[in-house]
Amino acid sequence: MAVDILQISKDAIEASKKYNDVINASIGMFYDEEKAIGGMPTVSKMIKNLSDDEMLPYPAVDGGALFKNNLITWVFGKYESEIRRNMYVSACATPGGSGAIASTFSQYANPGDFIFVSDIRWQYERFAERAGLNIFEHKLFKGDSFDIESFESRLKELCKKQKQVIVIVNDPCHNPTGYTLSEQEFNQIIQILNAQKDNEIVFLYDLAYLEYSHEEDNRKKMTFLPQLKEHVLTIIAFSGSKTFGIYGMRLGAAIMLSKNEEKVKKAHPKYVNEARGSWSATPTMSIELFNKFAIEENRNEFLKDLNKINSLVQERSVTFIEQAKEVGLSTHPFRSGFYTVVLTKDPDVDYLKLAKHRIFAVPMSGGVRFALCSLSRNEIDGLPQKIKTILEL
Repeated sequence: MAVDILQISKDAIEASKKYNDVINASIGMFYDEEKAIGGMPTVSKMIKNLSDDEMLPYPAVDGGALFKNNLITWVFGKYESEIRRNMYVSACATPGGSGAIASTFSQYANPGDFIFVSDIRWQYERFAERAGLNIFEHKLFKGDSFDIESFESRLKELCKKQKQVIVIVNDPCHNPTGYTLSEQEFNQIIQILNAQKDNEIVFLYDLAYLEYSHEEDNRKKMTFLPQLKEHVLTIIAFSGSKTFGIYGMRLGAAIMLSKNEEKVKKAHPKYVNEARGSWSATPTMSIELFNKFAIEENRNEFLKDLNKINSLVQERSVTFIEQAKEVGLSTHPFRSGFYTVVLTKDPDVDYLKLAKHRIFAVPMSGGVRFALCSLSRNEIDGLPQKIKTILEL
């Protein structure tokens, strides 16, 4: 995914000024059925009601004590006390989940190091290139399941070459495939990380789409984290931008946790120093907005909006996947989330073919990614057949 996704989206927007049949499936933002961005009235109303004092002053660089406590409660939910009881925990605000990822690369790898990530992935290489890092891949899928054998064998291989290793897992609602790890698969990953006891493991757990998972309990897998041994430092990359649909307000955080108290104590100032030397501080209004929704009454109202959007996104995705199967269009295994990937032989050529027919999507290794979150049900209905016809698959 070395292409400029934002530029593809801009091309789609320009085309839509001339044509009324443009399909813009390039960027991961939710649009409602009338093609309006957002869809969360409670969020829009809360933003408008923020006072100058809640928007304009400098915030604490790490977000402040209230934000950090609210964040940890939000992310871990009913499992917070269990996790706090068994692990040391800290946090720092970042500009989106991207800020947490960039900071982790900067602080826990040296130029020339490798980061460990799946062969099908979001654009982590952009952050890696900036930090002077290289990519070491494992296979994501074996059939319709996570390729645990590849994950284990490739990690062992890298751990022989490199003492400290950043291991990235994007789950649930993997971007770009929409795959979600089972509890068994996630637990196997935990045990494999534990087995690398001669290495320092930084487990970068990217859960940007946590709230869009259709698991029975989307936080249950976090209860496996206390099994991690002291050589593992977990960094959770949280995206409030995705959670609240405030993509341009850049709300995120890095949550640090480990059995090793010293690792967490050292981690917090690393992220604070990275913030001061890079972006200074996360926007005050983003932090204050989050604190507002941490209040139970406001959170309950927000969850009503979120559930409506979540159901609609899943309905769109299921429609696309079912129709793709009917016409013989291949995709990666999908569970839930914003995206799916149509498998093609020449993605760089195929996405241009689609663009000529005013269907804008993103080329990546092995296929073309479609952001179904941004398409209405009318736009999705019949789209797999159009794609198959255009690409002659």
